[in-house]
Amino acid sequence: MKKCLIVINSLCGRSSRVDEDRLVARFGGVYEPTVLRITDESDEWAADGFDLVVAAGGDGTFSHALVNCTAAGVPLIYYGAGTFNECAKSKGAHNRKRKDAEAEFVPMKKLATLSGRPFGYVAAAGSFTPLGYTSSPARKKRLGILAYILNILREYKVYDIPASVTADGAQYSGRYTLIMAIDSERCFGFRFNRLYRPDDKAVHLLLIKSPGKNSLVNKIRIFFPLFRAFFIGFGKEKESGALVFRRAENLSVTLSGDVMFNIDGDAAPLSGTFDIAVDMPQNDVYIGNLSMLK
Repeated sequence: MKKCLIVINSLCGRSSRVDEDRLVARFGGVYEPTVLRITDESDEWAADGFDLVVAAGGDGTFSHALVNCTAAGVPLIYYGAGTFNECAKSKGAHNRKRKDAEAEFVPMKKLATLSGRPFGYVAAAGSFTPLGYTSSPARKKRLGILAYILNILREYKVYDIPASVTADGAQYSGRYTLIMAIDSERCFGFRFNRLYRPDDKAVHLLLIKSPGKNSLVNKIRIFFPLFRAFFIGFGKEKESGALVFRRAENLSVTLSGDVMFNIDGDAAPLSGTFDIAVDMPQNDVYIGNLSMLK
């Protein structure tokens, strides 16, 4: 009998929504299920030896599952049970609106990679990006989205990141307070990327220039491009003196030093040059709908 691994991240903000018995009942008829509950951030798991992985958790859970399942060539079904669920809300809901509103799960048609490592929806560094990984799991479970909101003022900082970026041949070079590659219509809870499409084999690049050091005056200066990006959003590409937002099928980023990135809500130190590209998933990947489980 085929084997199925069911991974439930109990640390996620809305893990209480996950009914283990229903998941076992749903997939146990065809597969021999093994249930793994993540109870510590250091818990590791692998997809090797299984014919299907079903993962329930937040965006970080999805990101780890993508890495593990891609490496093993194992199909993945993901159910969003985190605080924000940017991937589930953007990719799953977007496909359902366009295809079948009653679908239990829908396929992902593309997959973004950072130097070959798949990620779910965002790779970003700079202003506000530590929000994704500075709130503890216990705080997120207790407070939900409020755990992030309470950290907003603390993370409202001006960064000064020297970088060179090549986007489909176009060159950008300077010092930035925000560098973001996003494959989603949502990030930080803001539904700002109206150009997102689930099947266009591209990501979107957002660059906001740094005015310099982290001072009150410079915080005021970055407020306006940040407000333009996240509160107004983008219905078309834009390039101004302080801001770049554009579609790109291939990105190359060169950093002059070590920079902490937020990759799907997890901290990842990056340095040197890395590439971001989009391709078809090497294995079948589906976004599930918890409300459809009976």
